[in-house]
Order: sequence, then structure tokens, then C-alpha cells
Amino acid sequence: MKDKVIVNSALKDFSNFVKIPEARKQAINQALTTPLKKNYAVNSNAAFLHPDVQFLKVREVIEVSRDEKCYILAPDSAHGTGKLAFFRPGQYLSLTLKIDKAIITRPFTICSSPYDSCDKDFYMIRVKKSMYSFATSYIYNNWQKGTEVVASAPLGDFFHQTLRDYDFIVGITDNDGIPAFLAMAKAIEEKSLAAHLTLFYSCRKKADAVFMDELLTIKNNSRFFDVVFVFSDEKVDKYERGFVTKQLIEKYAPPEKYSVFINGSQQLFNLISNQVTGLGLERKAIRLNISGQVKDSNSIPDFPAEFTGKVFECRVKREGKVIATIPCPSDETILVALERAGIHALSHCRSGSCGFCRAKIIRGNVFIPENTDSRRLADIKNGIIHPCSSYATSDLTIVIN
Repeated sequence: MKDKVIVNSALKDFSNFVKIPEARKQAINQALTTPLKKNYAVNSNAAFLHPDVQFLKVREVIEVSRDEKCYILAPDSAHGTGKLAFFRPGQYLSLTLKIDKAIITRPFTICSSPYDSCDKDFYMIRVKKSMYSFATSYIYNNWQKGTEVVASAPLGDFFHQTLRDYDFIVGITDNDGIPAFLAMAKAIEEKSLAAHLTLFYSCRKKADAVFMDELLTIKNNSRFFDVVFVFSDEKVDKYERGFVTKQLIEKYAPPEKYSVFINGSQQLFNLISNQVTGLGLERKAIRLNISGQVKDSNSIPDFPAEFTGKVFECRVKREGKVIATIPCPSDETILVALERAGIHALSHCRSGSCGFCRAKIIRGNVFIPENTDSRRLADIKNGIIHPCSSYATSDLTIVIN
């Protein structure tokens, strides 16, 4: 069967066209009758790089501070994961946890390097126990060597992309966001990430700067990585005092064009947003990533004061049926309210960016912080929200997956 038709005239063109069905039948009849392969290399590679689930096991637990631990996670071959999926430094794992009757997910940034997952068969995550998160407290108190873990493939787009970002990066972080930059620093040291990173690490005191020794070691080993510690509550020789400001960034920023990567708590965003805006950078050069969900709406500057402390009623529908009516406090996200009620709701990033937890508002109003609203225009028009970054400001009826 010819793979193209040569046009000589309108009549011959039509004649050739009407012969195509017969030629197709002949090609089908002459084809081999052996079954096609059930799997191809490209499908195997895709399944390895982007598995639906990874079964892991805690290989080691490392004490970091009085309320922080690092967990070394290795593949659990007994449950079907023989090799870890590759990741880009800055990505996270979404872990599925069963706590009492609730099934929840929580994102944890991988703070090891890609080399560790490829050649040493482990991911490392940092877990910080928090009064705002029963999930981190559960992990901190219960996980030990041998604990079985269910995780997603590496997720998120907070990583350096050559086609999108400049080769020089100015990173700004605090304790909440440091794991992503630790992974980037390790990758730069190992030369698996071709970028220059100048990192501003903002803490209250020197004692609060986790991974400080490791970051300084990487700085000494690589001319492509520098770290600037900024302490707000104490003066420390050789380090900066105060907060990360426009003037401080310009003091250490490279003369070349650079991208700004900001990863950390809501409080960091509140402090740094105006300072970064003053740098006059292109929009594409500024990358934002809140590390996990906003814990309390009271920490959001533009949250309407009249709704503070209110508790609303939320009717929850799934597959056309009302499955529950739950209390929905205005100071926590709708996703947290669902989880507290024992409703299994899909989620990954918990910061409004991935869209995995999409829900539809049938009735009522919500507040969504501007810097976490990554919905498409069509979603906004059709009442779609991300429950992980939405707060009730009235009684609600929503539809979840």
C-alpha cells in the first residue's frame, strides 16, 4: 500500500483516492497473524518513571532535632516495587496514611539526591512534628525501621528546567522549605544539576537552621553553590542579621540573569513577596512554592476578618449522593475538614498547585488566597475549587471525587 498519493490531475487524484479502501484491505489480509506484544519498552519505561504507586519500607530513622526526623525509604520488593522511580530535585512524594479510620495523604519533599535513588536505592524525607498536623505527629511517633509506606511517584514542578529557568538561581527558604533546596544543592555537588544556586536560608536563630553543617560542606565542595544564612533574632558572626530583603538579595545575587525560587511557609511568602517584586524580574523568572498547606487562615493577610472563628456546615456529595454533612471551620481548609470527618478525599500537593483534589461548589462561597490559586480560567468559571487551599465563608454544598 502506497503511503502517499501523487497528485497529477483532479481526475487521477480522485481515482487514486477511491482505491485506498481496497488497498487497505489487501494490506490487512497480508499482515502477520501473530499477536502483538503485550508490552513495549516505551511503556515499561513510562511505568517505571511514573508509577501509580510505590511500595516502600523505612530502612533507617535519623534524629535531626528534638522535633524532626529524617526517614530513609527503600523499595519494598515484597509488595512489588523493585526499583525507585527517578525524581528531579525539588519534587515530593505523596504518602497515603491510615490513621484510625481516616485515610489521608500528605506531601513530603525528597531531600536526598537523584544519585541516591538511582544508585543507592533510597529516598530521604524530613518529617517535622507540628501541633497543626496530626499526620506528622503520627509519623514522628510511630514510624520505625521496617515500617511499610505507600507513596506516589515523585510529583511537582518545583525544579530547575533548562528551557524555562536561567542557569543561575537565587533560592529563598526557611525551615519549612529547606528539603527542596538541600536536594538541589546535593545534585549540584554531584553535577547531576547544571545550575548555580545562591540560597538565602532565613531562620530565627542559628540553632534553628537544620542541615546547616551539610549545606556548608556542600558550599566548600562546589563553586556552583553558596548559602547565606539570615538570622532574625540573634547576631552571628559571618552571617546576616534580620530578614531577606531586596537589598540583601542584590548584595549576593549574580550579575547574570537569574531565576528566583521561593519555597517555604506562608509567613515567608508574606515577608518576601514585596521584596522580590521590587527586583524588577520577568514574571517567568519567579517560581513560588508554598511547602505544604497553609495551616491557619488567620496567617493569610487578606483573609476577611468577619469570617474568623466561624464554623459553617458543608454538605458533601459523591457520585450524585450526599454522603455526609460536616462542620467546616473557616480557619482550616475544606480538605482538612473532610479528613477530620473521616472522608477519604483525593489530594497530593496540599498547596493549591497540582489540582488533584478538585471539587465543585454547588452552593456557597469560599476564600482562596491569591498566591495559591492556580486554577484554570475554565475551572474558575465553572465553580471548581481546590479544597486543599480553599476556606469556607458560608454554608456549602460541594461535589468531590
